[in-house]
Amino acid sequence: MYFKMKAILLHHAGGDKYAFKNIQQWLLPEFESIAIELPGRSDRFSEPLLADMHAITEDIFNQIKNELNDDYFFVGISMGTLVAYLLTHKIKEKNLPLPKHLFLASRLSPDSYYNEPSVRNTSSDEFWKIVIQYDGLPQGLIEHKELREFYEPILRADFEALEKYNISHQPKEKLNVPVSILIGKNDTRNITMQTAQDWNRHFNNEILFKEFDGGHFFVYENIAVAQYIKSTLLS
Repeated sequence: MYFKMKAILLHHAGGDKYAFKNIQQWLLPEFESIAIELPGRSDRFSEPLLADMHAITEDIFNQIKNELNDDYFFVGISMGTLVAYLLTHKIKEKNLPLPKHLFLASRLSPDSYYNEPSVRNTSSDEFWKIVIQYDGLPQGLIEHKELREFYEPILRADFEALEKYNISHQPKEKLNVPVSILIGKNDTRNITMQTAQDWNRHFNNEILFKEFDGGHFFVYENIAVAQYIKSTLLS
């Protein structure tokens, strides 16, 4: 049976909409998709960067609010997972149609990051030592000084937004939305089947937990993710 449902794709810190080019193809023909992009990168390069999660959420909400009349679901990876969570709360507050499912990858629950290292006021060398801990960064980026200089402001803005949110996080009412927590077996960020269980504090319904081959950015690289989404929504 064919379902007309739209995927809204939310990228990682430092990413852009083009990170999703593979999964957009893999989701076809069952699902069309929209890959969302934040200011200061790619097609929105001329716009000022945002360094606040609430401003990021507002920006993306304004991009997608006209899409919420149709059936849709979120796929978030890393920072995009937190964005999907916050967007769902905002959509609920506005009494708009909630997503049919949340597919949240490569991030622990919103209250799990109180002790993350601060990136504000760090030197460039110290900053990149922190960034490199996220497995899967292209070696060419790490080794290429000009590329690092280009991406550093983008990454710093995103990391600052996450840092400020982590410090100020306040508990929210549990959501009643179907959700899958997706985990890379080789993620170096302490995201495991066990540590991910804290997501249960944020949803009333039973959560589906699923492991995949790959590291922190497995969603972009593993066709099995798209296959899992299809089987979950179309079964």
